[in-house]
Amino acid sequence: MKFFISKNQFFLGLFVVQTGSVFISFQTPLIEAASQDAWIVFIVCCVIQFIQLYLYERYYSYFKINKFLQWMYSAYWLLLVVTFLAYIQKSLSVWAFPLTPPSVIIGAVVLLSFYANISRPESVMNLGVLLLPLFPLIFIFLSLATPDLVWTNVFPMGNITLKEWGIGLKEAKFAFIGTELYLFYRTFVLKSEKIDVKSLMKFILTISTFYFITLVFILMFFSLEELKIIPEPLVYILKSQEVTFIERLDLFFIFIWMAWSIITVVYLIFTISMFMKKAITKTMTIKKVILHALLFVLPLIIIAQELFNITRDLLIYGHFLFSMIIPLFVIVINMWRGKNAEKA
Repeated sequence: MKFFISKNQFFLGLFVVQTGSVFISFQTPLIEAASQDAWIVFIVCCVIQFIQLYLYERYYSYFKINKFLQWMYSAYWLLLVVTFLAYIQKSLSVWAFPLTPPSVIIGAVVLLSFYANISRPESVMNLGVLLLPLFPLIFIFLSLATPDLVWTNVFPMGNITLKEWGIGLKEAKFAFIGTELYLFYRTFVLKSEKIDVKSLMKFILTISTFYFITLVFILMFFSLEELKIIPEPLVYILKSQEVTFIERLDLFFIFIWMAWSIITVVYLIFTISMFMKKAITKTMTIKKVILHALLFVLPLIIIAQELFNITRDLLIYGHFLFSMIIPLFVIVINMWRGKNAEKA
C-alpha cells in the first residue's frame, strides 16, 4: 500500500493517536504515583520523549522489520485498540449512556472504523483535520474552572522517592503510547518536506502543553484523596461547570472525545491493515471483516471478564518493548549489517 502524506498530516496523525488513546485517563495513575510532583515528572518525561523522536528521525531509515515483527506489532496495536474500545464503553456507561448495552456502543465504533478503512488511504489520513476546530473548545471550557483551582494543591514538592520517580515516569510515558508509529509513517512523508529539530520541538511542545494543562488543572482542582474516588477527573471538572448556553458541558466534551476516539481507532486499524497486503483486493476486504469482527468480540470479553487493568498493564510494558527496545535492536542490527556490507 503506497501513498504519500505531508509533514503536517504526519504530525497530526501522531498527535491524534497518542492523545486520543489516553487523554482523559493518564493523569490519575501519574498523580497516584508521583503525588504533587506529577507535573515535574511529566516535564522530565517530555524531554525523554523529544530525545526519542530525535533518534527516530536520525535513524528511521534503518528500521526495517521482517514479517514476524510486523505481526508482533500488529498484535500489540490490536491489544491497544480492544483495550481502548473497552475503556470507551466503560466511560460512556458512566457519563453518557448508562443504559446502553456495551455491544451497541462498541458495534457502532467498529462499523464506523470498517467504513473508513475500506476508503482510500488519503481519506483516512485526512480524518484528523476534522478535529482541529474542536481542540481549542476543550481548553476554553476547561478555563471556566480556573476560579475553582487551589494553587496550594501542588505543594509540597520534591518529596517523592527514587522508586516513585520510576513509577511516575512509567505512567507519564504511557501518555505517549503510539510513538512507534513515527517509524512506520516517516517513510510516507513527501521527500520534499524535511523534518528537522525545529519541527520535532514544535510537535513535542504542542502535545506536551496539551497534556500538561490538563494535568495541572486536575492537580489544582482535586485533593489527592478526592482523586482516589473520581474515575475521570477531567470530565468531572467540566461537569461541575455551569454555563447558560449548554446544560451539561461534560456531555458536549464526551461527544468531542467520541469523535476523537473513533478517528484514533481508524488510524490504528489502518496501520494494521498496511501489513496485511499491499493493495486492497477481495481477499484484503475479507481480512478487514475478520479484523473488525475481532474488534467487536474482544472488548466485550475484556468487559465481561473485567480484564481492563490487566490489559492496561500489558500495554504499559508493551509500549517500552515496541517503542524503545525493539526499535533500538532493529536499528543497531541493520546499521551493523550495513557497515559489514560496505566492508565486503
